[in-house]
Amino acid sequence: MIEQIGQNRSSATEFEQTMLSEHAKKKKLAKGFLNNAGIFVGVLLMFAVIVVVTTDIRLTSFEEIAALGLDFFLLLFVSYSMYVNCSDSGMRAGLQSETYTGGLKAFETLKKHIIDTKMQARLGEFCCHYITEELRNSRTTVLAIVGFSYEEYMEKYVGKDTETIQRDKTLSKAQKKAIIKANSIEPVKLTPEMIMKRGRGSSRRAPLGTTPETKKGINFGTKFVSTFIISLAMSIIVLEAVVEPTWVLIATCCLKLMAVVINGFNGYKFGYENIVFDTVNYMSDQTDLMTQAVQYVEGHPIMVSVATESEADAEAPAEE
Repeated sequence: MIEQIGQNRSSATEFEQTMLSEHAKKKKLAKGFLNNAGIFVGVLLMFAVIVVVTTDIRLTSFEEIAALGLDFFLLLFVSYSMYVNCSDSGMRAGLQSETYTGGLKAFETLKKHIIDTKMQARLGEFCCHYITEELRNSRTTVLAIVGFSYEEYMEKYVGKDTETIQRDKTLSKAQKKAIIKANSIEPVKLTPEMIMKRGRGSSRRAPLGTTPETKKGINFGTKFVSTFIISLAMSIIVLEAVVEPTWVLIATCCLKLMAVVINGFNGYKFGYENIVFDTVNYMSDQTDLMTQAVQYVEGHPIMVSVATESEADAEAPAEE
């Protein structure tokens, strides 16, 4: 009986190893295909050139466009669906990449440290500090170009309207322009949720830029418009034979399908980069902010004695 159990376990282990081996082979094959997908797309583009130089290309008349509605919407649906589906496949591949898993591990480790040490309660305080310092640094950078000090700016010109600044004869033209620009700079938005909630972008001033989900929605919307135009163009193209009808039929199909294939390739590329670049960069920015938050909390401990004295003072009148 024991020997039979041992044999069953051995068989199960061999089966698992076989399955893992097959999975690794499939993954390697898929990766090899994707690495050479650019060559495949290049071949299709070359074929498009051959089609153009060996056939007579014309556009259908406006009277015939109405009859091509079904062809157009079919191309639109297939092209856009190919882009979205391949984008999803690219995102899954990106989630399995070492770049993403490494960035996620660093993010989760630091997040756990903040929660375990109860620093999360002071993240709001850090956000206020960061917003204030970022605004100060941004304005100082603008003012330093014209040799104007931030202290003098805060004392005399912060919040002043443009007309008042323009009437000040003690300022040069460049200084007036710098002060007006400094006044126009708004504080960045930063909340504890933005730091701690795992997300994914970057912008010029914002500590955490547009989330990759938003980028994805914008990209899909833009891609739908471009796919609409391409599908319309492809659906109204008619190829007339120079040699024989069979070649024209093949050329027509390949030319129209080429847009679908390229959409699929671009979709996979976008999905992969949305994870490996956008998501990882966003998490990296969050990790940097969490590191700064830890350093801020450690450098600014809560003054328990001061808080206790304040509470005692507040309770003093009640005792009397």
